[in-house]
Amino acid sequence: MKKMLKPARVAGLLVVLCLFLAWPAWAAAAGDQLPSWQGPVKAQLMEYIQAVTTPGGKDFIPPSERIAAFDLDGTVMAERPMPFVMELSVVWLKANCTAFSQRGPKEKALCRAAAKGDPKQMRRKIDDLLTLPFLGMELDAYRALALKVFETYVNPLKKMPVKDMIYAPQLELIELLNAKGFQVWLCSGSAISAMQAISAKHLGVPPERCIGTRFQVQVGENQGRLSFKRGAIQAGLLNLAEVKAANLKLATVNGPVLAFGNSSGDIWMLKFAADSHRRGLALVLDHDDPREFVYAKPELLDLAKQRGWTVVSMKKAWSKVFR
Repeated sequence: MKKMLKPARVAGLLVVLCLFLAWPAWAAAAGDQLPSWQGPVKAQLMEYIQAVTTPGGKDFIPPSERIAAFDLDGTVMAERPMPFVMELSVVWLKANCTAFSQRGPKEKALCRAAAKGDPKQMRRKIDDLLTLPFLGMELDAYRALALKVFETYVNPLKKMPVKDMIYAPQLELIELLNAKGFQVWLCSGSAISAMQAISAKHLGVPPERCIGTRFQVQVGENQGRLSFKRGAIQAGLLNLAEVKAANLKLATVNGPVLAFGNSSGDIWMLKFAADSHRRGLALVLDHDDPREFVYAKPELLDLAKQRGWTVVSMKKAWSKVFR
């Protein structure tokens, strides 16, 4: 016997359907705030944002609790062949390997891997890749390097600058959420300092709303001024899976009501939003579009189907991909 949908669920689906069917007139009247979005998902997003920001409505969420959390790599910008934070290390290695490889066998192995440019080999050495090149570097110098590489590095597969491989639809959504009184946070496995270097200028998110993997910081004093130098990854603070949810709880108190991710490392963040005592929305990006890269995350897509989370087909929901 088929399971019957609850009346509230049916009503919600009917609202989304009606908004979708009436979309051209609505968009023309209100001004299209998500011009690169299309189809039922666009209507669902607009209905949700309208519902939770309308005072007096049953789904109204006070501004203090309007928290939206986005994963970074593969959710807000392209992550193939490697996430940006890994590309940053490879760029540095290629420029500095003559001296760096003399430090020891791990350093020499990293230089060989960087020279080959093999993403799989890079991922197998990810802890060393993210840590060893930058040990002892001033945090401000690391941030400056991250911004420079982000703005100048060219993706080897698409032959496009990395800075142009941010997703236009996500920038529009972040801008709309900001305008509607949401606090938008980036919550990623990438190094927090690299995220902070690019977030305000390129993503519309202030650096203090970045949650990422933390590295040890060596605090010292040089000629009467404090210095902050980068150390190794802090044990247990790789910002993935349960750690993402924990860090969001610590940073935002109430946690997200909207979360957007694309990998199994985002599952706990998505659960956090879906399980909110307010009306929550969990969104999963499906990389099914050759305009970007076609690859699947079956575990996450299966879970999204089981939990009733919204799967966003890049191919169907986005009229354009990159900004």
